[in-house]
Amino acid sequence: MAPHGASPRGQSDLLVIGLGWPRTGTGTLCDALDLLGFGPCHHLRTLLLAGPESKRWRPWDLAAAEENRTRRAELVLQALRGFSSAADVPVAGFWEDLLHAQAVGLLPSSTRFILPRRTAAEWYASAEATVLAGWREGPPALESEHAQRMGRLVWSRLFGRERLQLPQEQKVAMDAYAAHQRQVERLALPGTLVHWAPEDGWAGLCGPLGIPEPGPEVAFPWRHQRGSSVAELLAVHGQSDGSQLMQLGRAALVLVNLLVPVLVLVWFCCCRGHVRAPAAVDKDD
Repeated sequence: MAPHGASPRGQSDLLVIGLGWPRTGTGTLCDALDLLGFGPCHHLRTLLLAGPESKRWRPWDLAAAEENRTRRAELVLQALRGFSSAADVPVAGFWEDLLHAQAVGLLPSSTRFILPRRTAAEWYASAEATVLAGWREGPPALESEHAQRMGRLVWSRLFGRERLQLPQEQKVAMDAYAAHQRQVERLALPGTLVHWAPEDGWAGLCGPLGIPEPGPEVAFPWRHQRGSSVAELLAVHGQSDGSQLMQLGRAALVLVNLLVPVLVLVWFCCCRGHVRAPAAVDKDD
């Protein structure tokens, strides 16, 4: 599979699609695909950076309300137009539509789907401490518009409803995850499914995708084995649209980048004796 190969007319240009749920290495997968030449990769952060009012959300919203499977698949592909790969949510919520898109010729037969090698127990151990942590509390009196959107686009499609009560419904969550894994394996066309986990590194991706591994100068983009950016976690759970927090994070990073050179220069000058206290004023002058 060659990155950025031209697709037949009328077909999507998507080459690789991750169907794993959040907390299964989706961020690492997206970063790795970007580095391998399968970028840009669509991820939840793509929508968060665009902002809650962005037009990027509209095809997803329309797809969630569409009852016809083929039309829904077309809307999902419209949402992913301009991307060569995709992972995380809301993509994972529309996994069945993406497999259907390939079956009816909307996606080329060369498109590969990535399914994480994570057991339900492994996934839940990570998710309940991060993206599902807020579900240990009762539902809020008034949910934000973003929380409602995430319920429609993500959780209702993965769990069959927009919210679970944890830890009481831990088994419901784990059973839904396990069922998703089995159904993807059953419905994917032969030869299109790649099982992968971040610990497989470059070899686990490049071999099945038929491309050479990057040289040693290209480090594998580990993101986080446990924990995530606050913005992404809140946004996946629906407690925040994430955009304001991400903007604050970027502003803080810019500030740090500006201050560090100044502090280093001051430290260097102090060590070399170039910064001295002013001489005492002679009262007799």
